[in-house]
Amino acid sequence: MNSKGIFIVLEGIDGCGKSTQAARLADFLENSTGKKTVRTAEPFILRDLILGRKDLSPMSELLLFLADRAEHVNKIILPNLEAGNILICERYSDSTLAYQSGGHKIEFSQVKNLISACGFPEPDAKIFLDVNPELAFERVKVRNNKDDKFEAEGFEFMKKVSDFYKNLPGFIKISCGSLNEDEVFEKIISALKSEEFF
Repeated sequence: MNSKGIFIVLEGIDGCGKSTQAARLADFLENSTGKKTVRTAEPFILRDLILGRKDLSPMSELLLFLADRAEHVNKIILPNLEAGNILICERYSDSTLAYQSGGHKIEFSQVKNLISACGFPEPDAKIFLDVNPELAFERVKVRNNKDDKFEAEGFEFMKKVSDFYKNLPGFIKISCGSLNEDEVFEKIISALKSEEFF
């Protein structure tokens, strides 16, 4: 565990249901453990700059994500872990690997080495919501968030990112398939219980 707190990350492509499940998980853990549970997400303070600029080079985008994460770690993640809280974060280092290496084709070792050099704390649990890219893309189209550069990249980009995620190690993998929101949540809780997080 990280210091006195617990650090849980939810990962997956756009439209996989991270925000919905993070909200449900935060409520469940706070009620079942009695510990303060905090939700957070990345990008943290540079969201509009990173997601709103479609002309950024992949390397500039990568470095901005790392700078954003450094602030996130110092302002939110470490203080909550040191306070003994449960922290649930939507996206973290594996998103950077999946989107920058899998999507934008920056050399994997280069991205991984830059992340490692930053010395960010490691999550206690990483949950990957594995959803069919076609279904996720349909959800994204309904949102129609044209200001989000990744959502505007299109289906082929999303599929490349999804395929890359599946080859990253260390995940609790939740295969969503045709499951509804309640069934996905039950699988998340069951997986965390089996890992003895509560």
